[in-house]
Amino acid sequence: MTEPLPWTFAGGGAYSEELAWLTDVLRAPATGHTQHRRLREDPRTAIAFEVLASGDDRRWLEAQLRMAAGQPWDAPVDIDTRALTAPVAAAATMLPIEPVAGARYQVGGRVLIVGDAPRPFEVGEIDAIGTDSVTLVAGTLNAWPAGTHVIPLREARVSPFPVFGRFTADASALVRVQFQLAEALDLPAAWAATLYRGFPVFDFCPAWTTDPSWAPDRLLEAVDNEMAAPAVFDLADVSLDAFGAQYVLAGVDEVGAFRSALWSLAGRAGAAWLPTWTHDVRLVAAVGNGASTIDVAGPLLSATELATNRRDLRLELFDGTVLHRRVTAAADLSGGIERLTLGAPIASGFGTGDLAMACFMQLCTQAADVNLLRYFDRTTLVCELTWKGLAHDV
Repeated sequence: MTEPLPWTFAGGGAYSEELAWLTDVLRAPATGHTQHRRLREDPRTAIAFEVLASGDDRRWLEAQLRMAAGQPWDAPVDIDTRALTAPVAAAATMLPIEPVAGARYQVGGRVLIVGDAPRPFEVGEIDAIGTDSVTLVAGTLNAWPAGTHVIPLREARVSPFPVFGRFTADASALVRVQFQLAEALDLPAAWAATLYRGFPVFDFCPAWTTDPSWAPDRLLEAVDNEMAAPAVFDLADVSLDAFGAQYVLAGVDEVGAFRSALWSLAGRAGAAWLPTWTHDVRLVAAVGNGASTIDVAGPLLSATELATNRRDLRLELFDGTVLHRRVTAAADLSGGIERLTLGAPIASGFGTGDLAMACFMQLCTQAADVNLLRYFDRTTLVCELTWKGLAHDV
């Protein structure tokens, strides 16, 4: 088998990772209930970035691609690059580097050691990972100065083949390169989510850099004989809302938690409670200690039977306290006030001015199996997710 060829050319510009899961969704035609089966243990992953090359570096890059564009490559996970914090001598096995937290080095995996130029370089196998060091199975071939890049690698193939524009006769334009990984990129920690009625709560707040969206979708089936007006049936008889939002994650811990959530959900396979993150309920009276009802501005829920997907509340106080409660009954008290009965009492009461947001939650899965993570740097990523409400009996 051909040994992977290391990609040593510095990446830049827009770095992204695309995670493609595969889910088999079976829907009950009479009720709209669904069964979701995860078909991939790990997502098919593509990483992409941009490169510039000129002079001898451009000639060497193009020669390598002509020779080996179709063979396996060792693709650099550029966003996880860490620099040597001290020089190392030839034959060194321990590489002192910037803090490892968030970087996807793997014991038994490979690492690229390279300076700012694509040559010289070397590839080593990782024996152990510390908080601020990587230990190699064998010593380095060369001495390396502080600031040298230490980059985790994954076996991959170039796909699609990059298109080179010519900025000048001796320099490329910005070239976007994408690798389809043959190895798992991430082995994230378990998602430390709050559980509500047996399912995690997706507690990542959308970023209002773009407007979140909502649509009151329903599962309608039309029967049309092309002569009379079509007969339309609402199979689930409940709103299966569609949501879309952009999420901006900042900091190593938040980025790691978000990636863990995506791995746990695995595209459309996993369900989670999704808050609407809108002011759905306005409290009109203080809530006492041990209260099992709250008074809110109406009309809201009392006009009809409680809907499956419109009875679970997320209550967030300004002090950071978050409560999740199910509404079990709603009564009209007149004067535009409704009394909502909760499935569990509220231990510590609060005033109307203490409540930062009261919003509904809906049990959802993602609407797609593909997630695109766009990174600004190693600690900041942006991801847009779409969601679809479920018909359920939870």
